Amino acid sequence: MAHSDVTVIGGGIAGLAAALALQDAGRDVSIYEASSRWGGKIKSSLVGDTMVDAGPDSFLARAQPTIDLCERLGLTSQLTTPVAKVPAYIYREGKLYELPKKTLVGFPVDADAVAASGLVSDQAVAMVRNEPTLPAHENSVETIGGYCRQRFGDEITDYLIDPLVGGINASNVDTLCLHSALPLLQESLRHSHSLVFGMRQVLEKRRKESSSILGGLDTDARKRKPTFYSFSTGIASFIEALVTELHKSKMHLETPHEPIHPRDSNRYVIATPAYGAAELLKSTNPKASELLTQIRYASVAQVTLAFPKKSVTPLLDTSGIVFPRADNMLLSACTWLSSKWNHYATDDSILLRLTTGRYGNDSHTAALSNDELTTTLLKDIQQVLTIHADPTAVRVQRWPRSFPQYEPGHNKLVAEIRQSLQHKTPNITLAGAAYDGIGIPACVHSGIEAA
Repeated sequence: MAHSDVTVIGGGIAGLAAALALQDAGRDVSIYEASSRWGGKIKSSLVGDTMVDAGPDSFLARAQPTIDLCERLGLTSQLTTPVAKVPAYIYREGKLYELPKKTLVGFPVDADAVAASGLVSDQAVAMVRNEPTLPAHENSVETIGGYCRQRFGDEITDYLIDPLVGGINASNVDTLCLHSALPLLQESLRHSHSLVFGMRQVLEKRRKESSSILGGLDTDARKRKPTFYSFSTGIASFIEALVTELHKSKMHLETPHEPIHPRDSNRYVIATPAYGAAELLKSTNPKASELLTQIRYASVAQVTLAFPKKSVTPLLDTSGIVFPRADNMLLSACTWLSSKWNHYATDDSILLRLTTGRYGNDSHTAALSNDELTTTLLKDIQQVLTIHADPTAVRVQRWPRSFPQYEPGHNKLVAEIRQSLQHKTPNITLAGAAYDGIGIPACVHSGIEAA
């Protein structure tokens, strides 16, 4: 293949963000994407006659590099925010509970707010009250779950922290690295050895910055800046704008890049999943290649359904419902898209997205047929909703090996990979969700840093 100043391999948002940063710096850039479209996990497709996000549907509003990129692309006028009155419900043993106020991605900040939710027992609330008196965590604890169980017990961990933190990562807190899977946790621990006090200080800091956090201290949403953004035309607008702006670069769809040759001194940004990067590096840097194969992935599947509004009860004004692993359901989340976003709201129908697949419990995402998957997830959601009609539209979207897992020691593994690259192949760098954070903002930042 003919080479430019820099070759970007992978056309997801990390690769496209890297390519635009390089193009803006005056570099001659070539971008190679093996699939037939740009965007990676960011995608829209039809549900009936409506284009609906088929991957992520939002990004954190306080992520400045992502906001800067929106401005660079002329997208700020299209930014929109969730409109649902209830941020989220948590399902427990047949009932729905509102996410307790004054929590931060499930971490409790105020015991009274947890008690008022009714989600957990008095004994669990007492553990939240007692947490600030506990000594700093032991260095031997390596997982978020191990740490949270020491400080809050099993009930808070299983029904409040794991559904949110584990759900975000398509994983569970008992396999997620304490030191790298949740940067917010590390920020909290820099303020205090107590999670309650540390998260409270993070919330106070962000409140003063005029930001809001899900279930934050300032309960008047009208006075707060949003927690999340989307675009009025869907998240895929991000990809469309990036591709349009990359008109100076050489863009190649359906063009897999061959493994990089050991004597190739051209510059590369590899923005594929870790297992793809391992294949690209197997000849030129075998050590880095082997280390990259140690990053595991979870598969997820989403079933998005449209129903006549009159056929579903109750009609919830919420962004969604999360389903804890502890209740042994395949359904992990229900996003109520038509309540969450104005651009999906109609007078006569509702739009639900049902998500399944967690690390260690994801084989069904490939094994079940579309009909079986839909039937299974509908059975789960009907534990809390009564649905009187068949869906008017159904879309099944599978994302095999899509969520990188930040297992214990992940930060050390990534450091070793980068050290090997710097030592043996300094002309190659990595970008994407497998290294320093998942989600759109983390990938945008990763791409820019790689550039």
